[in-house]
Amino acid sequence: MIKNISSINSEFIIINYIYNDFYFSKKILEILKEEDFFFDTTKKFFIQKQFFLKLKFLDEKLVFSNLKNLLEKSKKRKMLKILFNISFDLIYYNNIEENIFDKINFLQNFKKSNFFFKKVDYKKILKNYFLENEKNFFTGYKKLDNIINGLQKGNLIILAGRPSIGKTSFSLNIIKNLILFKKKIIFFSLEMTVNQLLIRLISIILEINHDNFIKNNFNNMDIKKISFFIKNINFDELIIKDCSNLSSNDIESQLEYYKKNNINIEIIIIDYIQLMKSEFYSNNRVLEVSDISRSLKLIAKHFNCVVIALSQLNRLVEYRVEKTPVLSDLRDSGSIEQDADIVIFLHKKKLNFVDILVAKNRNGSLGIINFIFKNEYTKFLQI
Repeated sequence: MIKNISSINSEFIIINYIYNDFYFSKKILEILKEEDFFFDTTKKFFIQKQFFLKLKFLDEKLVFSNLKNLLEKSKKRKMLKILFNISFDLIYYNNIEENIFDKINFLQNFKKSNFFFKKVDYKKILKNYFLENEKNFFTGYKKLDNIINGLQKGNLIILAGRPSIGKTSFSLNIIKNLILFKKKIIFFSLEMTVNQLLIRLISIILEINHDNFIKNNFNNMDIKKISFFIKNINFDELIIKDCSNLSSNDIESQLEYYKKNNINIEIIIIDYIQLMKSEFYSNNRVLEVSDISRSLKLIAKHFNCVVIALSQLNRLVEYRVEKTPVLSDLRDSGSIEQDADIVIFLHKKKLNFVDILVAKNRNGSLGIINFIFKNEYTKFLQI
């Protein structure tokens, strides 16, 4: 049975071809991922960029036949993994969860990928690039946008900080600004409920004390603001998903579902990356988080959207004399800083004063922006 989902011969031939530097080696390498290899030995050689045998010639017909075989078997394994997850959810949960239908839809739309070397129209790519630049959207914070050049599609942005510093609140402040530009946003929350997030968002927009919602204690001005909000403002562009557990496959299946229904998701926010589960089962959490961060980057590229993933920092930063966070403080994995296009840290210096540090920016400069945090509204104001 295992021969129907794997082929050691195909994997052996492809490894030898791509790392012996033949004519199509680089192009084939671009379409392959670690999970396309089933066997530990071939997977290891793929990661380490090594060949089994030094070769001067390999028949290209043989190579492409085995490449097709390898990719088809890889696709079978992915489909089996989704089917297994569906079966597990049906057996484990009392009720039929909504994400089961998303997975089924994703499975039904599992089309053959067309990788093979289409002629590239570079003029068209350049034209689309300039047209898309005109449609760039921004966080609403001018100084931050000047440094990171706005939110660019295909980017993975990591928003990191120690617990209770305001990561979720800052992401909601960005959402508040983006709603005005009618951008379609999906927020995956693994920590807070939909009600809690909506209350925070309304508190930010209307500048009503957050505690008033919890105590149900509003003055006349608060009631007028809420009444105006209900009549004039809607959250049609915002989708909030309260997830008890979430994997990159779950995100993909949701995006495929929305895409099929002509809903173009432009921004994905995940709160937060360390609470996600990996499809790569391992006792090593570092490897699992590495798999998650790489998958999120691939999702940003594949669906041409912005992925903003919140992240925790290591506790060790609290024990240093200089408490300003650095890239190595990202919790659980060095791959997060490697996969991210932009890494932003939240760093509280004094009460209600927060520095936003752009510590990594693949396509721009680095910098620090000073903010005031209004705790009663959970609102960030740029100084």
